[in-house]
Amino acid sequence: MANSRGIRLAKLREAADMTLEEVGKAIDKSRQTVHRYEADDAARIRPKVLEKIAAAYKTTPEYIETGKHPAPIMQVAPEEHPLGPLMSDKSNARFAAHFDKKEMVYYRRLEIGARATFAESFMNDYDYRDLPLFPVIRMIGDPEEGLVVDIDGDSMEPQLRSGMKVLVEELSNVDQWKDARPGVYIVVFQHHFVIKRIKHNTLRATGKVILESDNAEGGIEEVIIDDIHGMWRVIRGVDVPIR
Repeated sequence: MANSRGIRLAKLREAADMTLEEVGKAIDKSRQTVHRYEADDAARIRPKVLEKIAAAYKTTPEYIETGKHPAPIMQVAPEEHPLGPLMSDKSNARFAAHFDKKEMVYYRRLEIGARATFAESFMNDYDYRDLPLFPVIRMIGDPEEGLVVDIDGDSMEPQLRSGMKVLVEELSNVDQWKDARPGVYIVVFQHHFVIKRIKHNTLRATGKVILESDNAEGGIEEVIIDDIHGMWRVIRGVDVPIR
């Protein structure tokens, strides 16, 4: 209890010398909502709201949720450099995009070992707060609420390799599933969790869809819409180890 999220929020507000009303105004929420965040650890705080709270208290979403401070955020590149900051102080490689500290956001991360539980309990109000936070440099087109997923196995090579992390966005209802354009998706069906490519989405026409592997040895699966519990579109890689 001493390390609960609510207590951290209350202490952070006290340290910032802010009233409930002032915090509510800063995050576009009511006084009662701010009080609920402090009083109820089970209260859901959306990622964008969590970022606003962290900004108001000059801390990080990770600290609010876990009590742990993340690794320091990379320094912003000098304005005169055309490419961006160094990847590390031991490298001359640079990120080919401009960003600043305000563009570092935190998404929940689904690690390989958590997939089975995720697939089995997703339909029963899965609690995303059980997942750790992962920092991502925001890029144009990134979702407001997404999920970082670890890639395991070689069924989607060469595009997705084992060890990569990708940012995904949920398609939250059946109509969105039916209208999903061709691309790479995570699909939870029955109790399975797969990452496959949809080349031709026939869910609206036939109620079925073929999930294909990029690697010919990965196989294909035909899934009926009634067996699907969730679907996420893979947006981009956010951590791509070199091999």
